Amino acid sequence: MATIKEGTILAFSGGSYSDKWTTGPFDVLRDFDQAEVVAAYAASYAGKRDEWGEEVEGDQAGFISFLTLGGYIRDVARSYNWYTGDDYDFDPVIA
Repeated sequence: MATIKEGTILAFSGGSYSDKWTTGPFDVLRDFDQAEVVAAYAASYAGKRDEWGEEVEGDQAGFISFLTLGGYIRDVARSYNWYTGDDYDFDPVIA
């Protein structure tokens, strides 16, 4: 899928094994090309350095913020994230 269409419900995931994470859902507010927004996000960091002189790279949270501030996505209204435990333990948190 190179283009994510307006009206799509989108979630992000990353990590591996016990460090896997998922965030969302988000409403897609307008069509966008995945490669184009990734390139634009990477370009926003080009040439930037941290306080130790190391090159700064973007991260997952920054990318989601970039898409939100750019008007590509927004949180789905009336959604809820229910934590149900870690690894092999089913231990839902009752809020």
